[in-house]
Amino acid sequence: MRISTNEFLLGSLNEMLAQQSNVNQLNQQIATGQTLLDAGDNPAGAGQAIALANQIGQLNVDYGNATAASQNLQNGVSTLDQVMTVLSQLRQTAIQATNGGANASDRQSLVSVAQTALDELVQLANTQGPNGQYLFAGSTSSAAPFTTKPNGQVVYTGDGGTNAVQISPSLSVGSTISGQNIFMNLAAGNGGVAVDAGAANTGGAYALAAGVVNPGQVNAESLAGTQFNITFAAGAGGSLTYTVASGTGAPGSAGFAATTGVVASGSFAAGSGLQFGGIDVNITGTPSAGDSFAVQPGATTSIFQNVQDLVAALQLPQNNAAQAAIAQQQLQNVLANLDGAQTGVLSAQGGLGSSLSEIKAVQGQDQTLTTNVQVQLTNLQSANLPQVIANYSEALTALQAAQVAFSRVQNLTLFSVIRS
Repeated sequence: MRISTNEFLLGSLNEMLAQQSNVNQLNQQIATGQTLLDAGDNPAGAGQAIALANQIGQLNVDYGNATAASQNLQNGVSTLDQVMTVLSQLRQTAIQATNGGANASDRQSLVSVAQTALDELVQLANTQGPNGQYLFAGSTSSAAPFTTKPNGQVVYTGDGGTNAVQISPSLSVGSTISGQNIFMNLAAGNGGVAVDAGAANTGGAYALAAGVVNPGQVNAESLAGTQFNITFAAGAGGSLTYTVASGTGAPGSAGFAATTGVVASGSFAAGSGLQFGGIDVNITGTPSAGDSFAVQPGATTSIFQNVQDLVAALQLPQNNAAQAAIAQQQLQNVLANLDGAQTGVLSAQGGLGSSLSEIKAVQGQDQTLTTNVQVQLTNLQSANLPQVIANYSEALTALQAAQVAFSRVQNLTLFSVIRS
């Protein structure tokens, strides 16, 4: 077999170029501190690096989602703090109005306070988060959830859902809150039992639900739409008797009368309470014969309606004992409803606080996991500089040797032999 000078030259050149490529690659590793400069050099390592980088990217997205959700929920807690402040102010207003020394002028000034508070509550209920979403709109967070109709009624146009975001591979949390059960659909009165005085009452009494003695029975009455009507009549010797009738229509209406059933009756003593249908009702003051009170289990109201009821109560005339008793009835109802509203807001804040604690815990886990994966990626990509420098030195020596060999092969020609 004959080996030509050209083949010697090509072999030496290829060896020199290979050594040059190795030196350049090692030089890049020294300069960058990275070993995975080309996927072709280590396909398996490159694939593992891509998977780790993707995992870090997803963890960063989850952490960002958690941060955004946390900001929204913190804004929700802060807003509800302000709502609690307004409700406390309204409660003080109602208490001030129940004071027998408040005259018509005093009550009219309190009307302005209540109307200002109503506007503030609507504004707070339509609070937007940093991203422009309405916090209390549920899943329909792109539009204001509370609107005021021309007649003054405040309605909720959001829903009972929420916008969920992923904060870990297996956990999502709500980034918005439904205002349905915070501002609307609130249990009225005491435990959802509301009492109203008859508009034609002439006595000086008002009635309040003192409590629920049989929750199961009251719940069944609520589901059935049962209502009660307490009426008073003259008894022997100037005494009073009472009768409690039940029905499914509004007390005093034809529908109610058609389904009436007497559930309790007897003599009435001023200051005594009445128990019927699992409910305890206190009568304060002395009613007159013909007076009545409607008792509704399962009654609901809203924070806004309660403020409007306060305004209406403040505007009622109080020129005699009967008018003062009706006004007192409405104000006491407002106070009971405000207590329920405050309890509901505190409960909502507790729920948001639990969600914030959960998000904080998951963020800590995300950070720890991100750090661990980053260490894996760094160990996979980072060069062992002492070893790389040693390899570089060896490769440089091999390159220099290849260059010398190429130079000598290049001079091995017949003409150089003849000349010598």
